[in-house]
Amino acid sequence: MDGVTCRIDKATSAARWQVLAGAILVQLILGTVYGYSIFWEPLQADVFPTVMTQVQYDSAVTAGQDVAGTIVVATVAEAQAERIAQQSYLKYAFSICILSFAVTMVIAGRIQDIKGPRFTAIVGAVLMGLGFVLAGLMTKPIVFYLGHAAFTGAAGFVLLMLFEALFANVDRKEVPILKHVPMALMGSVIVAGVVLGNQYVAQNGGLDKLFLLWGTVGFLAGAGIGFAYVCPIAALIKWFPNNKGLVSGLAVAGFGFGAYLFKGRSLGALGFIEENGIAQFFLVHGAVCFVAVTLGALLLRNPPGVQAASKLKAESSWQETLRKPVFYVLWLMFFSGAMAGLMVIGIVKVFAGEQLVAAAGTAIDQATTNALLLKGAEAVGWLAIFNAVGRVFWGFASDHVGRTSAFVAMFVLQAGMMFVLAGMDTELSLAVGASIVGFNFGGNFALFPSATADLFGAKNLGANYGWVFTAYGVAGVVGIAAGNAAKTMTGSYAAAFIVAGCLCLLSAALAIGLTTAWKRSETVEST
Repeated sequence: MDGVTCRIDKATSAARWQVLAGAILVQLILGTVYGYSIFWEPLQADVFPTVMTQVQYDSAVTAGQDVAGTIVVATVAEAQAERIAQQSYLKYAFSICILSFAVTMVIAGRIQDIKGPRFTAIVGAVLMGLGFVLAGLMTKPIVFYLGHAAFTGAAGFVLLMLFEALFANVDRKEVPILKHVPMALMGSVIVAGVVLGNQYVAQNGGLDKLFLLWGTVGFLAGAGIGFAYVCPIAALIKWFPNNKGLVSGLAVAGFGFGAYLFKGRSLGALGFIEENGIAQFFLVHGAVCFVAVTLGALLLRNPPGVQAASKLKAESSWQETLRKPVFYVLWLMFFSGAMAGLMVIGIVKVFAGEQLVAAAGTAIDQATTNALLLKGAEAVGWLAIFNAVGRVFWGFASDHVGRTSAFVAMFVLQAGMMFVLAGMDTELSLAVGASIVGFNFGGNFALFPSATADLFGAKNLGANYGWVFTAYGVAGVVGIAAGNAAKTMTGSYAAAFIVAGCLCLLSAALAIGLTTAWKRSETVEST
């Protein structure tokens, strides 16, 4: 009998580490979303017309260069403002991705609780891969036709739902024409979509490609991340109920490190884009996303029988969770921490490059300026590394010093960095600043799933954490919008950084208020 027990224990132990390996692989690929800031400059050249001053335009015409579609402005300052506006539009692809990621997790979390982690993560692999592949085909008219058709088809679906609500009680035998209306309506909107696509493709100065990017690397890729992201966390917390913080940190460490894959020039994505172009990169990355996330998903599964049950007696359904005030405290805390990090992540490459150029002064040539702007990618790499380290550190720390202490320390440290970040203008200081922002930002993804399990139980963690995670999606939109607004109005991100720092201090105070809720959950657990 002891031999049988020993074999079962060994099999269980092996399965736990197999699930952990699959979780890290899935999260590593999903985490490439944090490298989106390297896309904006190459996409700007592919999506929008070139911006020139009148003097530059006249020189180009004299030299016989093709200047068709060029945007001509009077001064260098106006040209710079137009380029900033173009990049701000592109950055909303990141915001849409984050919002889609968070909203989809509400649905995916519930599906994960019912169908298990493997199926749900594979759905994520398909959606994420498809998003990047379609973005890579953005020069193909058929992609735009399908995009317009999909949009109008979705609008038609909504109309059909309204039709069903209005006419569900109608006796269709007496009014036979009604049964043909839904298909006719759907066919009409799809045809309208194709016609619209044919009329507007390549006719709007880059807007068609911009909308496509918002829908692909924004919405579709974000939905894929949302489906796959929750699965490793929910599975590992069930396999390791006594180390929720640590395993949550390990699970999402790969997510934090994912952006590092985009940093390198020789082997990383940055060098590949320079040599092959952004569209080709999207195609390759889409294939990698599908294959790697699927392989990782095949290693995921829930533990058998009693091991899957939470030790916490009080299990909340997502409906019960939404009725508890502590949920909204947790949500606001997550929003504050995520907003600070996402604001920096979305602009870190450009921000670091601009800081280096400003520190070098005005007496530098264009080649030196370009070289300094490219050095901004180094900050992406440092942020990615410490994003991963922070997830493991804060998760481990919270298991030993308590969630409240970990939350307070993390938020106070992040607030301090946000207050001084805008003044950093050397390679060393920017590397340190990006590292600390990433270190604290990563901690959110170890602490909040653990806190959600502590407060609401592990049985419905997928759905409950999905609702908590909507804070992250809102933070992505607000963070990028605040950064863009500050940059446009003041020429600096400083004001947005200060607001984010103040919100982090507020979250530190709210974390102290959670102590009572934790004591109640610990009392329930001990009974």
